[in-house]
Amino acid sequence: MVLWILLISMVLFAATFIGLVKKPKLRYPISIFFLLLAGACSISLMLNDSHHLGMKSITETQTKTLVSTTGKNSPLKLTVYKALGNGKEKVFVYRTADQPNKNQKTKIDYDVTTKVEHSNVQTPQVVIQRSRYTYQNDFWKAMFAGLGLNKETHHYTYIFKVPQNWLVLSTSQLQAMKSQEAAAKAQIKDQVKAQLPNLVKAQMMQELQKNPTMNDQQKTQLEKQITAQQEKQLVAKLEQQMMGKLMPQLEKESL
Repeated sequence: MVLWILLISMVLFAATFIGLVKKPKLRYPISIFFLLLAGACSISLMLNDSHHLGMKSITETQTKTLVSTTGKNSPLKLTVYKALGNGKEKVFVYRTADQPNKNQKTKIDYDVTTKVEHSNVQTPQVVIQRSRYTYQNDFWKAMFAGLGLNKETHHYTYIFKVPQNWLVLSTSQLQAMKSQEAAAKAQIKDQVKAQLPNLVKAQMMQELQKNPTMNDQQKTQLEKQITAQQEKQLVAKLEQQMMGKLMPQLEKESL
């Protein structure tokens, strides 16, 4: 409506000033009135654009359960971020329980605030707050109708509420961790190859002492079962030791 008032007041100002009103005593006051009205409309449009005149900010909150960016079943529980520019701005990459295989990112095309809160929570969560402008009442809605400013988003806040052992690493830190993990897994493979035969042999001797009458077929089958069981236990033990060495450094580097 304010655009129509501005247009009409400008037309009436021009018509009045040119000579629509013949009497000077009426022409000038009426012309000034329409000029002031047009000025008031212009100022209100500028204030609406710069200071959101006639509008108020409302906040919508959404809470989602986090899962690790490295996968739902990963032993590492973490969220990743990428630093932008001078490093003060960060884009966080995260996954949620409703879409555990899809990477989601914090917004970058709005004013964004991101916080990481470590506490004793059991379930990691991301709280997403979207702030947007809406009209204060029907009067302002009618005045600025058609300008496309209603429900305009102006700010996002992301709050990552995670347990104490949840890691928040940069992409470069994650890449370095993967390299260390790959090297450690290669060492684990060599250790398994070296230690597994002795473990299998020792358990086979124990089982044969319990049941010395086993035939060759039974022995072969038992050896396969023991090998698979010992390998699984040994890999789990060595991986746990590996994580025990990696975690202190990762926790130190984490946000």
